[in-house]
Amino acid sequence: MQKIIGVINAISEISGKILMWLPWILMAVIMWEIVLRNIFNRPTVWAHELSIMTFAVLTIMGGAYTLRYKAHVNMDLFYTRLSPRGKAILDVLTFPFFLLFCVIILWLGWEFAFRSVKVLEISQSDWAPPLWPVKLAIPLGAFLLLLQGIGNFLSDLYLAITGKGVDE
Repeated sequence: MQKIIGVINAISEISGKILMWLPWILMAVIMWEIVLRNIFNRPTVWAHELSIMTFAVLTIMGGAYTLRYKAHVNMDLFYTRLSPRGKAILDVLTFPFFLLFCVIILWLGWEFAFRSVKVLEISQSDWAPPLWPVKLAIPLGAFLLLLQGIGNFLSDLYLAITGKGVDE
């Protein structure tokens, strides 16, 4: 089980290391637009749309990395008062809701992306970039999130049963 969890964590780690460059790209695009628009009075037709697409991919794909480090927002009213084993038990009990969420996003996201890829959808703007790669990020991000969720579930299950963490 420790090996499976390690592989899942490594996948999330690699995706996070790749995605960490997107905020820099986003910042460069926005700065470029600001300089061209405000200093040279030459706004671009592509910067706004590219920044939205970049942020969308970052947001969608970053979920697994965030879950790996348990950095998502929790309802901390009771959770913070629990022991590590109590937190693991609660996480195991709430996993079916997470699973349902991921399966729905994966299913609907796949249908959404598949239709876009089928017609090689492009934006209706003057720049007209392809939209299908961004839409493919939805099922891919949902799959990575589901995979990390399964890794966390296995880790929590082990802790809930044994009282010890997987790496102890």
